[in-house]
Amino acid sequence: MTIAEAGFDKQHYQTQVSRLWTPTLRSFSRLIRASLFFNLIFLLLATVEIALFLSFFALLSQSTVLAFTLAIFFLTIFSYFVVRLYVQAKRPEQLLDLCEEYLERCKEIIRYQEGIPEHHIALANVAHKFAATLHEREYLFFTPPFFLKPLAPTLEKFSCFCYWKDIHRLKELLLTTSVEEHLKVVQCEPTNLEVHAALANAYVMLSSLYADPRKYHDYDEERWVPPERYADEMQAKFRAIAKRAIEEFKILNDYAPDDPWVHVQLAYSYHDLQMPEEEIREYETVLKLRPQDKDTLFKLGMLYFHQGMNAKGLSIYEMLKHTNYKKAESLIKFYGSYED
Repeated sequence: MTIAEAGFDKQHYQTQVSRLWTPTLRSFSRLIRASLFFNLIFLLLATVEIALFLSFFALLSQSTVLAFTLAIFFLTIFSYFVVRLYVQAKRPEQLLDLCEEYLERCKEIIRYQEGIPEHHIALANVAHKFAATLHEREYLFFTPPFFLKPLAPTLEKFSCFCYWKDIHRLKELLLTTSVEEHLKVVQCEPTNLEVHAALANAYVMLSSLYADPRKYHDYDEERWVPPERYADEMQAKFRAIAKRAIEEFKILNDYAPDDPWVHVQLAYSYHDLQMPEEEIREYETVLKLRPQDKDTLFKLGMLYFHQGMNAKGLSIYEMLKHTNYKKAESLIKFYGSYED
């Protein structure tokens, strides 16, 4: 069955699914708050025990109650770490259940059936959109009142430190689902270029979850980022997913080597994958197919400057200036923007 034959009401489905985001986020927040309360209860209990011990130290030191009090304190600490390990071991399963519950509700609305491309695409899209709503949410669990605004950076860092792994895991589950659904569409329509492009973009979105945030142009140096985001494990995952995306790009290029749209999509994807040399190559191919495309010339000139290829960048600047392109003057501002 093709997409056109599915008879699927996209607008109605998107409206119904968007209503599921709020209750799902509430369930996720309750899960997060339960972890917070667990830590606070044990912290409060340990604090009370220490306070009582210090308050009655002189009295307790002359009796066997001192040993009993210390034993209770160490039992509390031991119990905390044991329960904490259990909670941490159970968290991935809880996040998986939360994700599956959301997706099952989506399937009920659509009356999901295997083998219908439109259904797979719809489920992939809502998984991706829900993951997008979680962007930087790890910084927002502790929002100070207006009179404590100076504490906002510290609370943001603490919030991220506590909960970024949970947010990351939930996004990973959703984006992986998006990839899996696009793979099912490819199995239904293996020669459809748009389907392969969508799968490539799904891989790009998943790879961005593991990419080094310092390599993005909107990276905020003042915002704290967990050191694990720079770890070798993350980079290995990024490269593995990027290879899958590149393989889809090769398929697109093999099917339509002279289609400018294909090369533009490849350029966008290479940009997201932080592969500037390949991005430049694709824009150069687009210019061979559309020599008068000024917007592509501008993007290529900007990339040349970013990569230290100033001679080529200046050549494009002169070309755009002679054609009275309105953004030509803004291009020269990128001269010298190369960073090793």
